[in-house]
Amino acid sequence: MMFRLLPRGTHRATTRAAAHVFLCIAALRRAWRLLLAAALALVLSGIGMAAAEAQPADAQREPLRVSRQPQGLQAVQRLQVFEDESRSLRIEQVRTPAQEARFAYPDAPLRGKESDRVLWFKLQMQLADPADAPREWLMLVPTVSTHELRFYGPYDENGQALAEPVVTGMRHPWASRPAASEQMAWRFKLPGPGTYTAYFRVESTFARIYDVKVWDPADYLQSTQDKRMFDGVSYGVLIGLMVYGLVLFKVFGEGLYGFYMLSCACGVLALASINGHALRYPFAHWPAAAGFAYTAGPALWAICKLQFGRRLLRLRHFAPRLDWLVQAFTVALALAIPYANWGAHPLMTFQLVQVSVVASTVVMVIGALIAMRRRYWPAVLYFFGVALLLGGVGAIVIASWGWIEWAPNQMNITQGALVAELIVFAVAMGSRLQLVLRSEQALTARTQQLVEALGTDALTGAASRAGFESRGEEWLLARQPFALMLLDLDGFKGVNDAHGHAAGDQVLMAIAQRLRQQLRQDDLVARLGGDEFAVLVRGTQTREVMSLMARRMIDAGTQPVHYEGRSVAVGMSLGIACHPGDGDTLARLLRSADRAMYHVKQHREGPSFIFAADLAAHLAAMGTPQTQPARLEAQGANGQTAL
Repeated sequence: MMFRLLPRGTHRATTRAAAHVFLCIAALRRAWRLLLAAALALVLSGIGMAAAEAQPADAQREPLRVSRQPQGLQAVQRLQVFEDESRSLRIEQVRTPAQEARFAYPDAPLRGKESDRVLWFKLQMQLADPADAPREWLMLVPTVSTHELRFYGPYDENGQALAEPVVTGMRHPWASRPAASEQMAWRFKLPGPGTYTAYFRVESTFARIYDVKVWDPADYLQSTQDKRMFDGVSYGVLIGLMVYGLVLFKVFGEGLYGFYMLSCACGVLALASINGHALRYPFAHWPAAAGFAYTAGPALWAICKLQFGRRLLRLRHFAPRLDWLVQAFTVALALAIPYANWGAHPLMTFQLVQVSVVASTVVMVIGALIAMRRRYWPAVLYFFGVALLLGGVGAIVIASWGWIEWAPNQMNITQGALVAELIVFAVAMGSRLQLVLRSEQALTARTQQLVEALGTDALTGAASRAGFESRGEEWLLARQPFALMLLDLDGFKGVNDAHGHAAGDQVLMAIAQRLRQQLRQDDLVARLGGDEFAVLVRGTQTREVMSLMARRMIDAGTQPVHYEGRSVAVGMSLGIACHPGDGDTLARLLRSADRAMYHVKQHREGPSFIFAADLAAHLAAMGTPQTQPARLEAQGANGQTAL
């Protein structure tokens, strides 16, 4: 076997990395043991609670004494049940002695594993107070995912049905709900003393033992207010986060923000389906669509969340193998959606989706830990968000597998965890955006430094002041004769005020390009700052050539610039200084050209350009000292005057 020699220090780094990996593995093992211990504790506590709340067998067989209870009357301990393997029994057959004998009280009425089956339930009731005979009661079956529920009875002691059967469920329109409740509810009356028997048939892919309660309708409506407020706040927060993601996606156009927006939208769809609001509002007359949303919503949400997470955590960069695994989970979830709705084993597919969601969440936790080790700080927030969701999803999944007792508030825990996760993800996106902005600012500053070092103006592409000074000093050292033409735009401030700085930038870029078109390859156009340009013309030129060049520049510069369908025009004032006649240093040449340019600005009745030598002779003839002019831009004119 051949070994490659590594540089000194590499072995130490490799050893430290291996040690960190082993520490992470040990930590994960400890966390897994703690999770198993917590799950076992939940199971044992559930068994203990069931045993503590269980009543003697004889007491269980007594009819339920119906009375008004503010929190509803628990009926699950009095429910008898049997499974209809044929899935075809009718109520007349169920009420025969042979089938009646099959009804039994379950040992753990609040625990049940999801399975595709048909269950028949039987409940015997008596009025605790005969004065409640006129009162209407509500039997609530806390489920929204049942395909079909059929309520029969109540039957009196003579076997006479006191009401017509009621058929409802997810396969039926919203109008079939007798109590207009998201959960399955049935209205009934007990007309007087005696024992009454009610039956209901449950057909569902997710059938379990149901926590049935009997309510006074007014009490039930009152009890749902907190849940409705909780749902409303959850939907409002998710919609707000979805708009937040949409804005970021429109501004930056990055897939990360698009998948966050879709995660929020699919989260709303999943919660609306699980809470029964999808059937109540958008699909009230289209139950098949509500059923599809019930199975597809969680899978779509998981897909979008995975794609968001792999982008936020940069798994392709930090953990390529985990990134591949996340992509595999995404494909599996996408294939599970049609199979769960139209395949031969929808329950098995749904359970595989549950496993995939939990497993992929664990994978994302590992990915967050890897990114955190790389000091990628948005991963810290992502880790806490995914951990919240793992706890919330774990509660409902473990209950659906029959490991612990089912309780309706477990769904609220999952819902709250989902909303909290997306809120934490929004903060993580903000942290990432802050890092990106800081990186871009640093990159912009570095680019500006490089551009300035190269002597180029970043906006116009002309030479910068540094580039202008470098070229001028080079020609001075070489004793090269040249001319310096200093230009200032007239009316440029009005362009910025009237049309905005973007229009001003467009004008500056156009002027720089037009100036270059009027010059030779050896000449230089520079932007000294603001709207001030300088031109270095190499060699000795006659006054006629320089005058012609100045006129071409002025004519080109005063042509309108088209910006967003509008024509924007500026004027130009120009001063010309020649080396060595007007100065033997670059600073003196600039002062001479500056005096000439501002003389043109202040005397608009004259030409739009002037030679510094002509201005000096004119001032000497008038006895006026040559002082540095005040840099005041004349108001209201564009300064264009033909020679």
